[in-house]
Amino acid sequence: MEILKQFAAKLKSGLPFPGVNKYTIAILVFCIWLGFVDRYSMINQFKLSRTLNRLESAKVEYEEQLEEALKERQTINKNIEKFAREKYLFHKENEKVILIED
Repeated sequence: MEILKQFAAKLKSGLPFPGVNKYTIAILVFCIWLGFVDRYSMINQFKLSRTLNRLESAKVEYEEQLEEALKERQTINKNIEKFAREKYLFHKENEKVILIED
């Protein structure tokens, strides 16, 4: 508290830098307050922007995965046996499964 009183006394007696008045100090304090201290500061806005970009890219990836899943679902509905044989290597009795990979 005493530091603030000393600062106020210095302001009343005259500012240490020529050309600096109380309006300049008020604008500077206001900019610092909005830039770093306030709830909606520039730092918080930057963090929120990065989070938003990350979430939007994740949304695109999930939409692509959804499209693939829907295509696979259509394949399953058309021919369940073929899908089970290719994907999970199901086979009938007395039948051998041979995989040929590229």
